[in-house]
Amino acid sequence: MVEVVEACLAAARQEYAAAHPETTLRIVTGEPETLWPKLDHLLYLPVLHLTRPSELYYYQGAGLKVLYGFTYKYLTVERFLGEVTRLQVGYPLAAALARCYSQAWYPGDDPLFIFTDWHVKAHWTKHRAHSGHIAMLERVMPGTKQLLVNGPDGHLLGGWNYVVDTHLSRVLVDLEAELATRLGRPIAYNIFDSEGSGLPLAERYAEAGRYYITVLPRQGDQSLAAFAVLGEWEAVANDPDHEAVYARWQEPQKAQSDPRRLVLMRRRGDTDPTRVYSGCIPAHLSAGAVPACFRQRWPYQERVIRQMVNGANLNANYGYTYREVPNRTARRRWEEAQERVEATERRLALEEEALANLRRQLDTLRQTYGRERETAEKAIERQRAEVCRRQESGRPIRRCQQGLHRRRRQLAELNTRFQRRHRRLLQRCARHRVRRCELERELAERRAARDAIDTATLCRERDLEKDQIMLNMQVLLTSMHDWARNHYFAPEWRNLELDTATEMIYRKSGQVKWGREVIEVVLDPYRYADQQRAMEETCRRFNEAGVRWRDGRLLRIRVAREEKFQLCGC
Repeated sequence: MVEVVEACLAAARQEYAAAHPETTLRIVTGEPETLWPKLDHLLYLPVLHLTRPSELYYYQGAGLKVLYGFTYKYLTVERFLGEVTRLQVGYPLAAALARCYSQAWYPGDDPLFIFTDWHVKAHWTKHRAHSGHIAMLERVMPGTKQLLVNGPDGHLLGGWNYVVDTHLSRVLVDLEAELATRLGRPIAYNIFDSEGSGLPLAERYAEAGRYYITVLPRQGDQSLAAFAVLGEWEAVANDPDHEAVYARWQEPQKAQSDPRRLVLMRRRGDTDPTRVYSGCIPAHLSAGAVPACFRQRWPYQERVIRQMVNGANLNANYGYTYREVPNRTARRRWEEAQERVEATERRLALEEEALANLRRQLDTLRQTYGRERETAEKAIERQRAEVCRRQESGRPIRRCQQGLHRRRRQLAELNTRFQRRHRRLLQRCARHRVRRCELERELAERRAARDAIDTATLCRERDLEKDQIMLNMQVLLTSMHDWARNHYFAPEWRNLELDTATEMIYRKSGQVKWGREVIEVVLDPYRYADQQRAMEETCRRFNEAGVRWRDGRLLRIRVAREEKFQLCGC
């Protein structure tokens, strides 16, 4: 980790010097003797119960002074953080540290499955800014989204800052591809919550040939009748009370257009599923293994994020520089309003087209009726004249009279049929005119609502570089604690979270003896015997590891024993 941080800062410093030859960095130098004291001040802020560098102005503790013989105050650390921010090293450092964490926890180049989730922190401001839903506050407000990635067993691989209106589906596929390149190993599959359960993301994953597992939100019809079961139900791994099976949608068209594999899970003895898992699921995972894989997200990611919130200042904001940008939220609202306007315009155009068609049908009907009536009337006149000639000549007129009556009936039927069809067309025209009036009113309202959206006014967008640097420090501190408890802590302390370990271990008072070859730390005794035994075991494990300080001196830690005095009477 030390080499990675120093290499990233050195590379960023060289790039900055080449791009800004007239500017000199006064605080960020290349000497580790001056670099690491300032980095440690930023790194250990949560351990000192501090949140931001400004709180060092009033800090009177001796923790950092023991390490370096002094404690930097606010201005020095803040200026150092400002210069590091100018180097734009936050995101490259996050990628480099991710590779470092990967090799530390999972050596080699085998495929690695990961957990991915957002943490959204609020940003309190009165200025116009992009906003998003803050789940923990149950409100929509400005903030920052932090994408945290964990590997198997919950070990952190890194964290990245994004603007608050970023959606998970827009970054996951590209992030995985970049992360696989950075780590030098393929990503076997990704596990995330229902925010990424949509069909567009599934199509992107299928197109990229990648795998993921998520869960469908509990909405719509999720009864067993909505699915076609593929195979036999099997027991869920580590959960004999539930069973799972692969399935697809029952509706053929829906099943054909959905590239996702579905896994139904239900209680034994029940009919309908209680959960539906979905995604581009690897073929080697059985239906019973999918729920067990997804359930790991709660202890191995949600709990880790909570640990960082409580112990690593994850909800704190750093740096409030901003730039004026077009309001993407207003633009999206305008685009949605424009889509509604266009939808109304299309329906109105259909009504206009329908009315024009009806007018043409009416004209055609009237013209056809006029020609047919004129033909029928002429035929009746000819037949009547024939009857008269026969009467005058004394010939039989019975058949001629029958033909006349028949033609009169045909004319009557023609009139009736025309009136009926004409009335129907007029009624249809009336209905379309009413619908057209309604759509014209709706179009006017929607246009007014669209034009009322302010897309011209700019809003503030925070520069997240300083936040990213501090997120790197927070992830690094959490990873260091994770490493310590897995390698050094006594078995009964293996599950200590960062805030608890800070109170019990990292802030434990004691003394430090700086020798030429050995640095000895003597911690004050614990009040309770079980904690004293656990700390003694922790010190034994730490000393056996032979950990050395940065200058090469051996580190030795022990915990003092409480002396008991017995009062005797004289």
